[in-house]
Amino acid sequence: MANSRNELNKFALKTFKHMKDRSDMENSSAFIAKIVKYDSKKHLADVQPLANLIDGQKASQLLEIPVAENCYIIDEILERLKPDFTATDTNSRISAHDNSNFVSHYPKHKLLRAGVPVVCVTLDRDNDNWKGGREANTYDPETLRTHDINDSIVIGVLGGDAVYG
Repeated sequence: MANSRNELNKFALKTFKHMKDRSDMENSSAFIAKIVKYDSKKHLADVQPLANLIDGQKASQLLEIPVAENCYIIDEILERLKPDFTATDTNSRISAHDNSNFVSHYPKHKLLRAGVPVVCVTLDRDNDNWKGGREANTYDPETLRTHDINDSIVIGVLGGDAVYG
């Protein structure tokens, strides 16, 4: 009798652990993904999570998730400065700048672009009603959804360097 009771306890513990593990897998917190498409005007990206699901299938793409400013600001600053640097490279009236080559030192690609790996975090609450950008006003979540991968944002770009972006 004690032996069957022990077996039943082991089975129950194993079942609860399995349920907890499955539940934890549904509560996203952070993940690595690849940029599939990036809208540089709206600062929204479509991303493909890189970790496969437990059954080996690819995770679904996430569409139009917000991108944090630190991921794209360097690209935008360099783009704004390029005409001035180009003019300096070709028309400098300053003798010390006769041989300047600012533009040749630019990265060959933008840091944030399709194909690069990024880090995404999942927000605690539904962010559908958040206006995005620099909007810092409170908002009422649309649903009771919590820790859902659809409420993610891109917070960092992985890899890359100053030469290739």
